[in-house]
Amino acid sequence: MKIDLKKVKSEDWKLIEDLEKKSHSPLFSPLSGENEYRKHIEEGESYIILKDKTPIGTVSYKENETGVLFFRGVTVLPEYRNQGLAKQAMNILVNQLKGQKLGLVTHPHNIPALLIYLRLGFVIKEWKENYFGDGEPRLYLEKSP
Repeated sequence: MKIDLKKVKSEDWKLIEDLEKKSHSPLFSPLSGENEYRKHIEEGESYIILKDKTPIGTVSYKENETGVLFFRGVTVLPEYRNQGLAKQAMNILVNQLKGQKLGLVTHPHNIPALLIYLRLGFVIKEWKENYFGDGEPRLYLEKSP
């Protein structure tokens, strides 16, 4: 099952919002509203994950203040999960970004995502309490160039 990534523009914000809302889980909360989505898209690189030309998820990253390319989210619609599609999307971007320091955070109970990241060569660097202000911890992972 091959996937493609389509780079999105600011005007694609509604599709991103719809995909993220449908991908909602207790371990992931989508952004809220047009302004947040447009800002999210304009400040980094955002992609729609396509399977057979059908939008099934999103992935995005942004360079942070220390020069790390920081993955801000990977989502896949529930009916497409457990098929290796998120891993394929991450693998495509990790390969495109070779030579760069990569980072991300994930909930420590998000075992499927954590396994993907570890298999792609990310290393757990730090436990961060209340990272998003939601009372939940996150793990910070990095992949060196």
